[in-house]
Amino acid sequence: MGSILSRRIAGVEDIDIQANSAYRFPPKSGNYFASHFFMGGEKFDTPHPEGYLFGENMDLNFLGNRPVQFPYVTPAPHEPVKTLRSLVNIRKDSLRLVRYKDDSDTLVEDGGKPKVQYGVEFTFDADARVAITLFCQAFEEFSNGMPVYTPKDPSLVSETVHYKRGVNQQFSMPSFKIDFSEWKEEDLNFDLDRGVFPMVIQAVVDEGDDCLGHAHVLLAAFERHVDGSFSVKPLKQKQIVDRVSYLLQEIYGIENKNNQETKPSDDENSDNSNECVVCLSDLRDTLILPCRHLCLCNSCADYSALPGQQLSHLQAAF
Repeated sequence: MGSILSRRIAGVEDIDIQANSAYRFPPKSGNYFASHFFMGGEKFDTPHPEGYLFGENMDLNFLGNRPVQFPYVTPAPHEPVKTLRSLVNIRKDSLRLVRYKDDSDTLVEDGGKPKVQYGVEFTFDADARVAITLFCQAFEEFSNGMPVYTPKDPSLVSETVHYKRGVNQQFSMPSFKIDFSEWKEEDLNFDLDRGVFPMVIQAVVDEGDDCLGHAHVLLAAFERHVDGSFSVKPLKQKQIVDRVSYLLQEIYGIENKNNQETKPSDDENSDNSNECVVCLSDLRDTLILPCRHLCLCNSCADYSALPGQQLSHLQAAF
């Protein structure tokens, strides 16, 4: 996001905020952002003072309450920037509620109708062993850089389930069911003033000392429909790396077309081709721009990373 300036500057009030309290942006006084930021080893002036570069200012309320010391040494201008390891990712588009009915252990309301209960399912990818826990109606605090969630009632937290590393894993826990008949309307949505998250999915990396301080958090709310059913909608995702919280905006990538049996026809859009846009011969497997307008093969991507190199001469002769 940029460099962090100390708040102990002449003319700026140093606000006393408890270490575990929730932050509220904007502050009553003082500065939050620096006047510049670094990107790609170069320094840039902030075009909009007191403006968040990568989202809305209110998104800052989903982060910690204090600036933290960045745990990495700033690289020299000629050295590449250190890439953060994202070991766990919950695919937010796969998050869904599963309605349970006709169960023998289903409770019955006073009117004789069975209570409808819901379970939570989603798909996730993990490059390490991970421990996943669900919280409902939970408060958030930070302890030693890690978020800690406390539900309003002990029954609103699931057991912790451990998974091995792997992609496209399915999470399902029929033993943890949500009964919305016991929820108030205000409990379904997140209110910044109340500071209670309707649902939190916390996936903590469980690989020992080598990966301490790594976790993935998905914050979600619920929606009641006119027919009385409920659905879940993601609010924000956090990626905690080395005890520093980051807001996860999006996961970018390209599909592996090498395994597909069907090939694009001649009349299809040329953007659907699977060749490297530089050499036009090898399969593309490296994403340079998030918009996917610059997808390279591994060889061209490695060559482009070298200082002062140009890619025009890499194209194969026709």
